[in-house]
Amino acid sequence: MHALIVTMLLAASMPVSDRILVERAAQCGVDPYLGAHFLEIEALAGLPPHLRGMTLAKACHESRGNTEAIGDGGKAVGIIQLWPWAEQFIHDRTDPIASVHVFLGRLVTTVKTVHRYCPEVRDRWKLAWIRINRGPYWRRVDRKGEARCSGTSPAGLKVLRRWRRLALRIAKLVDDGV
Repeated sequence: MHALIVTMLLAASMPVSDRILVERAAQCGVDPYLGAHFLEIEALAGLPPHLRGMTLAKACHESRGNTEAIGDGGKAVGIIQLWPWAEQFIHDRTDPIASVHVFLGRLVTTVKTVHRYCPEVRDRWKLAWIRINRGPYWRRVDRKGEARCSGTSPAGLKVLRRWRRLALRIAKLVDDGV
């Protein structure tokens, strides 16, 4: 109930698609105020429009909105489930705003450098997300040390695509006056 009231208060200043993303994340357990902050940080990072809401989807999939979540045998911590490499940038991985800043900063940096290792890649943003989640190099025995230039979509991306399809349908209904 609290999430619904907060979402209604935030709705006045948000586009329909953003409001729907925040609502979906709130249903998953992400605090709506945090969701609105995450979208602001994404805008500052300069994410492409098709990835708008990626931090919400990642938070929903990785930790169900729990800022104190611990996973991967104690290595992944916080709402975004950052590994120990993030401690060189922030001291507290349970701080959701700082975690999103670090994740998006690493994403933007990786997007800028990924073409050096993978010149044929079509979607640099998706590959950068994959490389942050799984590491820049393969660990499989048959490909050990080889640059990671492919991989299955991150689960958060699948959640985001589902949410964006819903947002487009609802925005179309709102535009049609239904």
